[in-house]
Amino acid sequence: MCGFAGVLHFDRSKQVDEARLTAARESLIHRGPEYGANFIDGNIGLGHRRLSIIDLSNDGNQPMFSSDGRYVIVYNGEIYNYRQLQKELSSKGIQFKSSSDTEVLLYMYIVYGEPMLEQLNGMFSFAIWDKQERSLFIARDRVGIKPLYYYYDSSSLVFASEAKALFRYGLELQVDEDSLNEFLLFRFVSGERTLFRNIKKLMPGHSISIKENKEVSIKCWWHLADKIQAHQAIKDPVEWFTDTFDDSIKNHMISDVPIGVLLSGGLDSSSVCASLYKQGFKSIETFNVGFKNFVDDESKLAADLSKKYGFTYHSIHVEDDELAENLSIADYMHDEPLVHENEPQIIAISRYAKKTATVLLSGEGADEFLGGYVRYKPLKYLPYKGIINFLLSSVPGVYKNNRLAKLQRYFTVNSIDDMLLLNAVNNFPADFKKLGVDVSYMHVEYRERMLKEAKALYPNSVQRQAMYLDQHTYLHSLNDRNDRATMAASIECRVPFLDHRLMEGLGTLSDDWFFQGKKGKFILKESYKSVLPEATLNFRKVGFSVPWIKFILQSQKLKHHWDTMEKCELFEMGWLKLIDVKKLRDNMHNSNTAEQALLRQLFFISLWWKQYSGHFEKNIHNR
Repeated sequence: MCGFAGVLHFDRSKQVDEARLTAARESLIHRGPEYGANFIDGNIGLGHRRLSIIDLSNDGNQPMFSSDGRYVIVYNGEIYNYRQLQKELSSKGIQFKSSSDTEVLLYMYIVYGEPMLEQLNGMFSFAIWDKQERSLFIARDRVGIKPLYYYYDSSSLVFASEAKALFRYGLELQVDEDSLNEFLLFRFVSGERTLFRNIKKLMPGHSISIKENKEVSIKCWWHLADKIQAHQAIKDPVEWFTDTFDDSIKNHMISDVPIGVLLSGGLDSSSVCASLYKQGFKSIETFNVGFKNFVDDESKLAADLSKKYGFTYHSIHVEDDELAENLSIADYMHDEPLVHENEPQIIAISRYAKKTATVLLSGEGADEFLGGYVRYKPLKYLPYKGIINFLLSSVPGVYKNNRLAKLQRYFTVNSIDDMLLLNAVNNFPADFKKLGVDVSYMHVEYRERMLKEAKALYPNSVQRQAMYLDQHTYLHSLNDRNDRATMAASIECRVPFLDHRLMEGLGTLSDDWFFQGKKGKFILKESYKSVLPEATLNFRKVGFSVPWIKFILQSQKLKHHWDTMEKCELFEMGWLKLIDVKKLRDNMHNSNTAEQALLRQLFFISLWWKQYSGHFEKNIHNR
């Protein structure tokens, strides 16, 4: 796992500024604390920071060159099938000087060109410079497990593993108003756009080819809907899933450093442990995190499962001061405000795990591809939307818990398409309208395009449409969270549920394999019911989050900002300027859960800007 930054000036006479490139590179030292170096050749510059996972020798250092010196690569990620690919390349006469997957990736490109991407099983972003052709090739993995950001204009291309490196290079830090509006409604920015003006994400499953003459080609090299439609029928889904998932787990254990498991105690991460146990992996360490004032978590399940499998169990509870400290770290590392509100806890457990492990396996991705979210369940009853809305509105408020109240607000959303687009939000258009903000005209082209694809792929299943939409939106935000929160501690996070063979095959199965039974993920339970304990199979998922408002009000470090958050200059932009933050805060104890959720979001947005912008005071332009 690593981090890199690069610059290509289209004017060949313009020399790359090494000091600026080094500043960008060194802002990524948390991604690679062990080695850093630059390659500069006139108008092209590549900088790299290394975290050694495979081939710990100096032979694995980057930037890495081909034997003839023509090609140079910087790379972040892991290619899990690199050993098989290395054998294939060796049979073609390629001689390797290292045992690293970096060198295999470089020669795969040299031998096969861009089509080699289809042969890779892994998570990655990388850039390869061809000195002879004076061309640059950049690519990102299928679902964006590894990040890549870029800035492009008529004179230069600047790119990096994290947005902060672009600002360290010297680009202006400008918040985009439309993106800020999308963030307020949907909680994250989708597609290639970011919160920042002129800064884009290379989309998952995409590549960029660019030459000095500014000839640019952006291609989608992996498209999930196409793969699903071309996939052969699966005769025995349970056997297929079990074999494929076990093989994915086996592949994800390739490493020259210790590996552990982020074990929440829920079904997904427990299934990772179950597969490891079944396949005979020994000396596995599991890591669980809780918050000291949060009782209803899954830590006991995690402890019991680890004991059952003979794994070494570690558990920590995040204390108040540490939580506040990690909140500051998360704001800088993530380059965006908190979205999922558990980033500080992941940072805490990653820092703890770093004492004994460099790689952690996670259960992320299972909910999106196995239908695990509770919010998918109401979609089954959309044909009865009018009746349900009437019944919910007839229930006195005193008898409605938070989930039922949210369900009622959800069923007041006008169209089914809008219900799908808004399935993962905390606040609906009607909630904003009560505050004097009309969000009904918000149209996000990328989200609507993904919904159109989902409806074409699954015309008879609204639940599957929601899953497909999440796979191309919500999952991206989770991947960003996992990457930044673990890399903040120089930990590599691996996600075996996001093996492309699983993603493509699961897309072909009928709804019964996902939504049968009360709790979803039917195929996962069927595959591991003989290995997992009943307590895990039947446990009601509670998730994990901090009682944030209570914590903020009791924190000396955070209370002052809570009381003055409306002074944030971002609140002069877009929809934020229409919200009376002070009034909303002063009425908090009489407000509903939707308004409290919005207050949390406003707090995290304003705190992020205060802490993040402070790092880049010389190049801030927020309007």
